[in-house]
Amino acid sequence: MRLFSAALRLAAAVALCAALGAARHAAGGSGKLLPEPFDAAAIDRSADACKNFFGFATGRYRAAHPIPPAYVEYGYIEELVDRTRDIVHGIVTAARAHPSRDGSNEQKLGTFYGTCMDTAAIERHGSAPIRPELDRIAAITDRAELPAAFARLGLLGVDAAFALNPTPDIYDSKKMIAEIEQGGLGLPERDYYLRTDADSRKLRIQYTAYVQTMLRLGGDAADARRAARAVVELETRLARGATPVADLRDPAATYHPMTVEAIATRTPRIEIVRYLNALGVRATQLNIAEPAFLSALDAALALTPLPTWKSYLRWRLLDTFAPALPARFEAATFAFRGRILDGAKTELPRWKRCVNAENVLLGEAVGERYVALTFPPAARRSALAMALRIKHAYRGELEELRWMTPATKRTALAKLDAMGLKVGYPKTWRSYAGYAVRADSYYGNTARGQAFERRYELAQIGRPVNRAEWDMTPQTVNAYNDTQRNEIVLPAAQLQRPFYDPAAGDPANFGATGGGTIGHEITHGFDDEGRKLDVRGNLRNWWTPSDQRRFNARAQCVINQFDSTTAVGTIHYTGRLVAGEAIADLGGVVIGYRALETALAGTPRARLDGFTPEQRYFLSFAQSWSESIRPEAARTYALTDPHPLPRDRVNITLANVPEWYAAFDCPQPSRPVCEVW
Repeated sequence: MRLFSAALRLAAAVALCAALGAARHAAGGSGKLLPEPFDAAAIDRSADACKNFFGFATGRYRAAHPIPPAYVEYGYIEELVDRTRDIVHGIVTAARAHPSRDGSNEQKLGTFYGTCMDTAAIERHGSAPIRPELDRIAAITDRAELPAAFARLGLLGVDAAFALNPTPDIYDSKKMIAEIEQGGLGLPERDYYLRTDADSRKLRIQYTAYVQTMLRLGGDAADARRAARAVVELETRLARGATPVADLRDPAATYHPMTVEAIATRTPRIEIVRYLNALGVRATQLNIAEPAFLSALDAALALTPLPTWKSYLRWRLLDTFAPALPARFEAATFAFRGRILDGAKTELPRWKRCVNAENVLLGEAVGERYVALTFPPAARRSALAMALRIKHAYRGELEELRWMTPATKRTALAKLDAMGLKVGYPKTWRSYAGYAVRADSYYGNTARGQAFERRYELAQIGRPVNRAEWDMTPQTVNAYNDTQRNEIVLPAAQLQRPFYDPAAGDPANFGATGGGTIGHEITHGFDDEGRKLDVRGNLRNWWTPSDQRRFNARAQCVINQFDSTTAVGTIHYTGRLVAGEAIADLGGVVIGYRALETALAGTPRARLDGFTPEQRYFLSFAQSWSESIRPEAARTYALTDPHPLPRDRVNITLANVPEWYAAFDCPQPSRPVCEVW
């Protein structure tokens, strides 16, 4: 097995290999073992499974695992994230303890972590590292200079005014195009600026105070209060022109290709040519995802005084880099974003924040070592075999659909057959050769890292889509469906206990990962958004009119179901926002169950801890969402996140599954509330 890169095999890295070997031993042989995908000890048998299956399946686990002060939610996911972070911590501390040659990945890992942990140096440097950028903003004398300033900050990873990103063309998924997207708002999404309820008004007052604090810390002590109010007014103006988050899920609604000349004519104050030149992007045509936002920005450039724009740029810069600045900046950010928005009581320990940052900026350099420690080839083969079984079950389900006509079914099956499976880790690791990690300052390493990443992204524009690329690192506890590449991606960290264990048996693994993750991600290729893309990931209507009507009726049922559901307090879900994830949950659990029944055909239905295989399947699915969440975070998620809250991902999903009612002998409606397949 190839353990590490060629550099690690050099004699000079012998000591580092030994330290990593110790970390590997610790990862596998010490600490609390995470639960299997089916955990009988998690079940609250006093709860009524038919009335609240989430409470029944997860009640004892959640009671025994209260949310720690530094967390906004806690459960199986966070336990695995913590375990993964511990392993990464061992990797980066080993790299720091055994310096390698300059420029190697090991040097970058160790040096980055060292500068992040050196809080004395960060305090000693004060705001000096970021001062040159603040001075550049202060030197702006004309509004015509603002677009170039947006571009410069964008190259540093600062979300100011709007963003230009590469994306596959939705009508030709083989090529990467440049797309301008709305952005530059400090609150989670547009409606935070526009809602008129008491909680929203109070939050905006608190947000304005946070902006004021950051401007004051950045040197605007004299007029920080006035400047903060003006900044929030500017962001509110931009928010009025922004597209609601639920509307962004329609790929056709965000496709508006325009020539650079047309953009310059339509929104002249944005100075699009100057902006592109500052980014170093050569393009004659751009996709404008939200034209109304660009018009609102153009108007704001005319109507908003230049001093307000300069305050806004300082604010966006300071907000972005607060974690790399002295503690007073980070404390201000936590007080609003962590405590007020999400309800956390304390910050994560410094070392955890540093590991998180390293995972972002050196993700695959970390990931290569993580895989060597935790995910041997046998684990990958086992997970791939399960994914293929789920995909086979999906094919059987599609073949047997009665409501879908043969013409649509043929394309659906072709799309499924062509859907790629990426399991564990990339075949080729990214190079970080252009990222200079130095011992000078943590801010410097953060800024250079974000600039390196932005240059990497912008270089993709005009090139063929890189189908080998991963959008998540192997140490990410998550998975995704890339609908334009028509593939699902399963990182190594997701394929661990408590979600997957080759020794746990099909009912547990199929519930937690087979249906809950793999079937879920496959279904995204056929949800209300994914179904609009064809076998090559291009936007094309391959549905007959009758099939389209039937599917839309099924999707609307799910939308209505969540529109009528209270997420937290008085806040209802926005059905159109969560429809894709809710459809994927339902499709995944149905397909996972089909795969289980195929696997169990002709075998005894042995009970384990008193539960049948079918019951263990549904319990494992529910337990994969064992999460407690703070009300503040639940509110933020309900307003902005396309994923329903864990309780509803279980209870509402299973209320639509006849086999769940049968498995637990629950009173069953005459027909499922909602159906996908």
